[in-house]
Amino acid sequence: MKALSRQYLLLGAATLVLVVHLVVAGLARPSIRLTMWGDAFPCILLVLAILAAMENFRSLPGILSVFWKVFAGGLGFLLLSQLYWFYFDWLRQYSSPSPIAGDSLFIMAHVFFLSALALRPHSASAGRDLRTRSLDFVLLSFWWLSLYGYISLPWQAVLHEFTHYNPSYYTIACIQHLVIIIALGVLATRKTSTWRKFYLQLMLAFLLIAGGNLLLSVAIDRGWYYSGSFYDTPFFIAIYLFTAIACFGPSLQPVEDDTPHRELMQRVWTARFAMLGILSLPLLALFGLLEKDIPAGVAAFRLRFVFAAMFALGVLVYWKFSLLTRQLAQLVRLTRDSIANLESVQRQVAHSEKLVALGRLASGATHEISNPLTAILGYSELLSDIPSLTPEDRCNALLIQEQVREAQVAVSSLRNRLRGGSPSGQVTIDKPPVS
Repeated sequence: MKALSRQYLLLGAATLVLVVHLVVAGLARPSIRLTMWGDAFPCILLVLAILAAMENFRSLPGILSVFWKVFAGGLGFLLLSQLYWFYFDWLRQYSSPSPIAGDSLFIMAHVFFLSALALRPHSASAGRDLRTRSLDFVLLSFWWLSLYGYISLPWQAVLHEFTHYNPSYYTIACIQHLVIIIALGVLATRKTSTWRKFYLQLMLAFLLIAGGNLLLSVAIDRGWYYSGSFYDTPFFIAIYLFTAIACFGPSLQPVEDDTPHRELMQRVWTARFAMLGILSLPLLALFGLLEKDIPAGVAAFRLRFVFAAMFALGVLVYWKFSLLTRQLAQLVRLTRDSIANLESVQRQVAHSEKLVALGRLASGATHEISNPLTAILGYSELLSDIPSLTPEDRCNALLIQEQVREAQVAVSSLRNRLRGGSPSGQVTIDKPPVS
C-alpha cells in the first residue's frame, strides 16, 4: 500500500474520532467519565497525525524529510502534553496536581513547529548547515522556556496561585501562536500553488488552536469549562487538520529560491534573534524589579531563574560562535587552497600561451624554409640534367638534392607536429632514385 493511501486511511480514522467527539459532547453530561473521554480524544487524534507525518519523512528526501521529522516532534510533544492532562485529571480525584509539566510540554511543542517553519522546506537550498540550525533550535527552546519560567512559573511553583498563573501562561501561548501565524502568513504570500495551500491550511490549524486556547481561558476563569465539551472542539479540529495537512506531503516539492544569498541572510537574522533573546532576559529582570506589588518569593525566584537562563544561553551562544569560528577557519583554508590552485592554473595558462606563440613562430618558420628548399631542389635537378656537366659536378648536384630532401622531411615532420599530426612526426617522402 502506498504512503498516500495509508494517509487517507488515517484521515478517515481521524474523521471518525472527531465525529464521535461531537456526538459525545452533544449528548453526554459533565462527569469524570466524560472528562476521561475528552482527554483521550486528542491523544488518539495526535497519534493518527504523527503516523500520517511519519509516512512523509519515511518516503520524502532531503529537507522535506527533516521538516516532517521536526514537525512530528512537535506533534509528539503535544501528545505528551495531552497524556499528562489525562493523568492530571485522573489525579485530581485524589490530590491537587501541578499543571506545569503539561504546559511546559505544550510550549515546547510549538518551539518544534517554529523550528520546522524556520527550515523553509519550500527551498531546495535550505538543507545546508543543519548542525548550526540544530543549535539555533536549542537556543529558541531555551528562550521560550525562559519566558515561561520567568512570567508564569513562579506563581504556581512558589505561591500555587492558579488565578495568576493561568492568565500569564495563556498570554505566552497566545504570543507563540501569533508568531507562528504571522510566519505562516508571510510564507503563504511569498509562495504559490501547492505550497500556498499548505501554509494556509497550517495557518488555519494554528488559528483554531489560538482561538481554542483563548476560549478555554475565558471558560476556565468563569467556571464554564469541563473536559470533553464543545470548548475542546476547535483544538480537536486543529489536530484533525494536521492529519489532513500531512496528506499534502507527497505533492510538495522544494524549488530553488529566487532571492540570492537567502541562506546567508537567514543565518544573519538567526544570529540577531539569538542576541536579542539573550539581551531580553536582563530587560525582563529589570522590568520585574520595577513592577509593583510582586511578592518577595516571586521576585527572588525570577532573579535566580534569569541568572541561570542567561548562563545557559551564554554557553549555547559561545558554542555556536565556536562552531562558526571553525567553519570560518575552514573556509579560509579552502580559499587559500583555491588561490594557490588558481595561481598554478594561471602559470600553466601562461606557459601554454608561450608554447602556442612558439608554435606559431615555428609554423611560420617552416613555411619560410620550405620555399627556398623547393627552389634549391628545383635548380639542383636542372643542374644535374645539363649534358656537359662533369661526373663529379653531377654527383655533387645529386648530393645537394639528397640533402634538400632530408631537410624537407625534417620540415614536414615539424609541420605535422605543430598541426597535431602523427605522434612520431615521421613523414615519408618518396625520393627519386640517384643515378
